[in-house]
Amino acid sequence: MSKFPLFHKRKHRVKEIEPHEVFMDNLAQRKEKEFGGSQKRLEISLSPGILRAFSFFVLFAFFILLGRSVELQFIQAERYAALARHNILSISTTQLLRGIVYDRNYNQLVYNSPSYELRFKNGKKDSLNTKVIGEVAEIIGFDKKELEKRLAESGSTEVVVKRGLEHGELVKFKAREGDFPGFFLSSAVGREYRSGEAFSHILGYVGKIDRETLRERPEKYTIHDYVGKAGIERFYEDYLTRVGERIKVERDAAGNIRVEEIIEESQDGKNLVLTVDAELQETVFEKTKEKLKETGSRKAAVVAINPQTGEVLSMVSLPSFDNNLFKVGTEQKVFEDLFQNRDGVFLNRVTSAAYPTGSVIKPLLAIAALEEGIITPEKQIYSPGYITVPNPWNPAQPTIFRDFQAHGWRNMREAIAVSSNVYFYAVGGGYEDQEGLGARRIKEYLSLFGWGEKTSIDISGEKEGFVPTPEWKADALGDIWRQGDTYNLSIGQGHLSVTPLQVANSLSVIANGGKLFNPYIVKEIIDDEGKALSVREPEVIREGFLSSENLRVAKEGMGLATRIGTSASLQALPVSSGAKTGTAQTSKPGINHSWVTVFAPYDDPEILVTVIIEDVKGVTPVATHLARDILLEYFKTE
Repeated sequence: MSKFPLFHKRKHRVKEIEPHEVFMDNLAQRKEKEFGGSQKRLEISLSPGILRAFSFFVLFAFFILLGRSVELQFIQAERYAALARHNILSISTTQLLRGIVYDRNYNQLVYNSPSYELRFKNGKKDSLNTKVIGEVAEIIGFDKKELEKRLAESGSTEVVVKRGLEHGELVKFKAREGDFPGFFLSSAVGREYRSGEAFSHILGYVGKIDRETLRERPEKYTIHDYVGKAGIERFYEDYLTRVGERIKVERDAAGNIRVEEIIEESQDGKNLVLTVDAELQETVFEKTKEKLKETGSRKAAVVAINPQTGEVLSMVSLPSFDNNLFKVGTEQKVFEDLFQNRDGVFLNRVTSAAYPTGSVIKPLLAIAALEEGIITPEKQIYSPGYITVPNPWNPAQPTIFRDFQAHGWRNMREAIAVSSNVYFYAVGGGYEDQEGLGARRIKEYLSLFGWGEKTSIDISGEKEGFVPTPEWKADALGDIWRQGDTYNLSIGQGHLSVTPLQVANSLSVIANGGKLFNPYIVKEIIDDEGKALSVREPEVIREGFLSSENLRVAKEGMGLATRIGTSASLQALPVSSGAKTGTAQTSKPGINHSWVTVFAPYDDPEILVTVIIEDVKGVTPVATHLARDILLEYFKTE
């Protein structure tokens, strides 16, 4: 027998203790204590499947935790580090007063009028109490509960409590500013405009920044900034905005400022000098308002340009709006009334509305016919007051295209002067022995004059206009192009639509002898000392594309119109002139758009005016009379 009997070898293999047996034994011991020592041991066995599932779950959870750890520490380490830095670092930018805008004679059109906002830092809510809220509410004229609600519901880092503080409110708050922790004053960009309604479609206005602009330019703007929303204010936003220093602020964990550092110096703002003449602009606006009142119409557009350079001298669109209403503090109902106006007060009809032109198209069509050699200036065409086109399906019912009167025999100059429809039906679409240009050649020449495309004027919202073609009609309307479509196009009717600016710019080619300019409205960018930083020179889009002789024929026809034709009332001007009128039919029977384009003096034009008055009853020269009144004032001040 072994000396140590407890450790002698056994002949059979000892069974290893399994983990579940340990668990079960433990359970049995607890039960034994619970029921007494004499109870039989209870053994409950875990199946191998359950144990494997448990092991798999533990392993799966381990790998998830491991993967997440790798993602946080390696894959997204830089992102979370940046977020951590953002918690202690912030960069603020101060928007300064915007640049000034002047007219061509350096008369100031826009003024900065700083206003103040009361704001609250949301991080200071712990310092608020009922007494503080009540006293602040009393100063700014708020209901205490209203102010409490505004502060409680805002999730922004800063809450704009009230914009446009009145002087008394500003003084009262400033005197006790130390008693109101978390509340502070902030200056806002305010703008005042000369003759708001007269200049609103040129200058535009500023408004609260939108999220898209803020997202695109976070380095330049904050959520509290104001930006240009229309007109020059919008188009030249990058020049007019002045940005102060960018300041980096470092805070500790408690939110206290540790370091403030200027990381970018302020950017000097720039001022604009327009091509517009302020006195002429105000004259055009007042004269147009008077003419609308006289005719009962509500809508009109007038543009005056220098045909030798493309400079815009005046641009008026009615109805208009007062851009001074967009200052901080204006009641919300005022804006609601403006935006719900059915006449479209925000629409700049000079650049953003397109119309059928009526007969103002005729000088351009005459030039095209001469360029193509299908007619001579001297050839006469007889107008009995209409033309008749046979109907191949029903000869008893021919199609009749009318003139507004019988003009008799007319050559090209006379046809322009008296605005003979029959003459231009024949030249445009062909009639009897006269070959016509046809729709495609008409489109080609109108495109050369800039119709159907933007002029690229430096103001927001310009519309392209449209010149129809047979292909367009087939695709868009599912119909073929007929000869009647060409006749309508030849007198500026049908699906044609052109902006007043395009009309003015194209007829300037006749006035100046062959140059198509890019019209513009800002001629200089200057600094605060008046030093020119940039000067805009006239830009020729196209020249030498037409015969000077053919241009001269069209110009002579427009000159003849002021002596024996449709613009004879312009003889009242102290200088000679050339003109072309137009009456564009609308969908309303007996209601037309009245057009005219006038340039003067005839030999060396310095101004060209295009007028359209919408929805005029009958055929009346109201547009011509308005242009005459404008030019009488213009040349009176020369």
